[in-house]
Amino acid sequence: FIVYLVIILSCTTFYISYQYGMKTYIASTYSEEQFNKEIEVANDAYLFLSEKLEDYTLNQRRFPKPFYELYCEDNTRFINYDSPYTSFEEDDYQFYSLRSIETPINKSDNKFTGRNDLNKNSGYVFSKTTDSIRTYYFKDSVVNVQRFIKTPFPSFYNMSSTFFISANSKLRDDNDYNYAEYSGYDYNSRPLFSLHRQLRNKRNYKLLERNDKTEIKQLLRDFLTISNYYKIEHNLTADEWFNAVYDPNNFEVKHFIRNQAKSDYDYPDVINVNRTKTEEFYYNHLTDYYYQNDALRNVFENIESVKSSDPLESIHVFMWLAFFFAAIIFIFRITGLKALLFSIITTGVLALIVSLFAALLFYIAGGNDDFVGYFLMYLVFALSTLIILIPIVFYTRVKKLVVAICLNISMVGFSLYIFGVIGLISMHQRDICKENPKYANKDYECDTLIEMFQFEWSWILFFSAIIFIFFYSKIIKNWKSLPEG
Repeated sequence: FIVYLVIILSCTTFYISYQYGMKTYIASTYSEEQFNKEIEVANDAYLFLSEKLEDYTLNQRRFPKPFYELYCEDNTRFINYDSPYTSFEEDDYQFYSLRSIETPINKSDNKFTGRNDLNKNSGYVFSKTTDSIRTYYFKDSVVNVQRFIKTPFPSFYNMSSTFFISANSKLRDDNDYNYAEYSGYDYNSRPLFSLHRQLRNKRNYKLLERNDKTEIKQLLRDFLTISNYYKIEHNLTADEWFNAVYDPNNFEVKHFIRNQAKSDYDYPDVINVNRTKTEEFYYNHLTDYYYQNDALRNVFENIESVKSSDPLESIHVFMWLAFFFAAIIFIFRITGLKALLFSIITTGVLALIVSLFAALLFYIAGGNDDFVGYFLMYLVFALSTLIILIPIVFYTRVKKLVVAICLNISMVGFSLYIFGVIGLISMHQRDICKENPKYANKDYECDTLIEMFQFEWSWILFFSAIIFIFFYSKIIKNWKSLPEG
């Protein structure tokens, strides 16, 4: 059996060495310093990659003060037109200060309904969660920000989106934010309050304030150099791109870039009566320049994924496949084809009977999942125990073919048997844990047997199955010595 296992495992694990080779190649070709620099350049240049009008409107502004302390309401249903607001085409923007309410986290508190006043009338915007406190933010009063706004038109000053956030970045999940979503009232607040949006807008703002032509043009050149290196499709040149985006006065967005090459079916020149004024503004300023930014984003994601991957994780798939096929060959050599086929049929029939019985129990119990779950677990445990014990205790009292079927099922399914026992113990542990008063306040963690080793159980079960077959060899010899019939 060990010979079969080693041969099959050796013949099926070439993929792992290939993955290690790929990881080594990626790590040596794209150093961390180079990769991080390319991400930095891409994030800076993304400011000028004006593909979406909504990324450059006033409601995206997060810097300087007071913008990162305010909430911008852009839904006409919730704008107070008796107070100061700003308009662009048919879109209106009104800035509000925020008031906050802190609430301790308890059992009744969940992700969106920890308070019963989170509705459209309360002005709820978002919440931020720490270990023990959830802070809710609501619209307070209108703030006049006219003196801080250079132009109501789409502007590079408003851009706060980031092209690519590395998995290693501390700002990837800087806080647990939950945002108001009242689709029934046509109200959706924008998730803009994360720290990385504020810092990105701040960096963009300082770049525009320096207004250094040489710096901006060099940034665009560096970005296109990276794009050409990774073979990203585009039709931009640094000079043409610079001329399209540079506006030393207010840095308004006057030219939009496509995310793919223009085709004959894209955006006809005739006016579409169904378009809004804002959409018409976009189409009137849309150029034939294009850049496939999704392709570059995929490059960054793939490089990062390969670098952080652990090729050895896939060994579990190969070792269990090797164990299964080695066991099948081993069974065929010991008990023969007839017993092997009968073992497969018996396993299928037992699985079908248990499934039908489970459906019947669910129907009779009226949805009592706990009762049915425990009953089925103990039923399967009893059947499995009987199958394992027949070749050990009753092998002289049962027909040789029946013993062979039990032998075969035991050798292949012993690891599943142990896993079932672990699952049954964990279910009881979980139920006992829930009875603890501390569990209700989420101050008590339930550490069950199955959570003790988690994925490491795969190794434990694998070697347990091999050891079981080693000791089971004596039982196999006893079966072989039985007379036919």
